[in-house]
Amino acid sequence: MAAVLTTGSTLVCPHGGTVTLGAGQSKLKVNGKSVLVQADVMGASVSGCGTPTVTAPPPTKPCTLVTSVLTGPTPKLTVGGQPVLLDNAQGLTDGLAPAPGTWRVQSAGQNRAVVS
Repeated sequence: MAAVLTTGSTLVCPHGGTVTLGAGQSKLKVNGKSVLVQADVMGASVSGCGTPTVTAPPPTKPCTLVTSVLTGPTPKLTVGGQPVLLDNAQGLTDGLAPAPGTWRVQSAGQNRAVVS
């Protein structure tokens, strides 16, 4: 069983950065927090990434934006026709270390709403 992600969830890059979450919908909430769909995470900003900017080969840069969602949307639960994200969600950022950073869920922030 996987927990539903909300604006109270914590998503992180592999270098200590945190994804800033906001929900585009307010119809479905868990513990007073709006549930997240894929569109809520795409383009979200990342702050606090510890990767330095280096131009010499191999170049590196800190994660600043979420660029993709690779796993996590579930067709079993939708809001406004969009699949809700679950705690197995992960994707890529725009960071280079030297490969793109992979964000992941550190905490769903709730355990009341789960999908099996």
